[in-house]
Amino acid sequence: MAEEPVLLDLLERRCAEQPDAPAVGDPFRSLTRQQLLGEARALGSAIAAATERPLVALFLPMTGAFCSAFLGAWYARKAVLPLNMLLKPEDLASILVDSGADLVLTLPDFKDKLSALPVRVLALPELRPTGAAAARPGPDDLATLLYTSGSTGRPKGVELTHRNLLTNAEDGVQAMRLDATHRFLACLPTFHTYAITGTFLAPLIAGSSVVCVPKFDTDAVLQTIRQAQCTVMIGVPSMYRLLIRKQERERLPHALRLAIAGAEPLPAEVADKFQQTFGIPLFEGYGMTETSPVISVNAVGQHKPGTAGRLMARVQAKVVDPETLRELPPGSIGEIWVKGPSIMRGYRNRPEETAQVLTKDGWLRTGDMGCLDAEGYLKITGRFKEMIKVAGEMVFPAEVENALAKHPAVGEVGVIGEKDERRGESVKAFVALAPGKTAKADELIEHCRRLLAPFQVPRTIEFRDALPKAPTGKVLRRLLK
Repeated sequence: MAEEPVLLDLLERRCAEQPDAPAVGDPFRSLTRQQLLGEARALGSAIAAATERPLVALFLPMTGAFCSAFLGAWYARKAVLPLNMLLKPEDLASILVDSGADLVLTLPDFKDKLSALPVRVLALPELRPTGAAAARPGPDDLATLLYTSGSTGRPKGVELTHRNLLTNAEDGVQAMRLDATHRFLACLPTFHTYAITGTFLAPLIAGSSVVCVPKFDTDAVLQTIRQAQCTVMIGVPSMYRLLIRKQERERLPHALRLAIAGAEPLPAEVADKFQQTFGIPLFEGYGMTETSPVISVNAVGQHKPGTAGRLMARVQAKVVDPETLRELPPGSIGEIWVKGPSIMRGYRNRPEETAQVLTKDGWLRTGDMGCLDAEGYLKITGRFKEMIKVAGEMVFPAEVENALAKHPAVGEVGVIGEKDERRGESVKAFVALAPGKTAKADELIEHCRRLLAPFQVPRTIEFRDALPKAPTGKVLRRLLK
């Protein structure tokens, strides 16, 4: 029986087919398939000599250097811990201690920022390849450790194996019909699982090429799309909002054929405006770090607006009553449970939290509420823990946020529940107005009354100059409380 392949095997096959085909580019350089893997092998021998630990941390933006170092760690049979470059040194230190890593690799420009960390920090040019080859990783070996704050804000290390990542990358290639004619724009932060699987690994095993933008900026992204003739972009709704505003003003030519939104629910008005502005649909997908990450996506030729698409090929799902744990029929709203070979191994050093979300028979409790319709399309309504109960009625923050976002004066919005002696909870909205726009709370509440049921309408609206956001631009509701 042939050995089960890992991602490195598939990348090497692509390299053997066309070694001089473009693989990864950034503002500083471009690498062919042969150059990328050659650089990764050299780094792998250096990494193997630099640490005996099974894990190496990367403090790198999305560039060719990140891609080479990530694959280099695999050639050294080590897992990769991509660090959030926006975190404070004390937060990075906490993650490093929890992970067990004793080496951080970075670029010379970032080394001083990391000088206070309790581990060794090396700039990539300081590594010295030895030429020695390490044993290849196996399907069950840890491939990456990704720290996610989740809804509680407490960082958890999600352990993903080589099988997890390969399964999700292969299924993504199939769902989106990717091939060598596609050129991906990679602009998500490197600690984000969508960046790793969606804009790095899946494109390369499909034979596509990747063009990196180290830091998201609307001008840089649109310029790169135009100049590099990028055909595919994966981002989050907040990114697409900014791109729409820029494109509405400038109407720049582009080569995009496929655009996918994930990480948070896609508001209908963003999808509609993107279609009007760029002339192509914006496909919604759904996933989480714990699932490597994609659970479902609106595949090419099977787009159903308003849903997160159909399940990936090797993902099973069911909708469960979160209190009775009974499976619900199609169309019923409950907690989404998923199962399959892309599900994480568990949370690092947190057996109790792992047991709370992973059942003994392999189902992952996502904590997300939604439903599966009769055609197998998944619709996400919100997080179970963020659900607001108003006089016995369930209100999902995303529904209220989507309604408020349709008002032209609203730039950013976040919705939470607050205690209400009469109704248990009431809806409270936080709004940051769009640049140059004005609106009063009464005006926005009246706007909501035209779009929402009475129990969904915010009782209060608080204006802020800006709302707390994740590096991807997603509003962090937990920090509004």
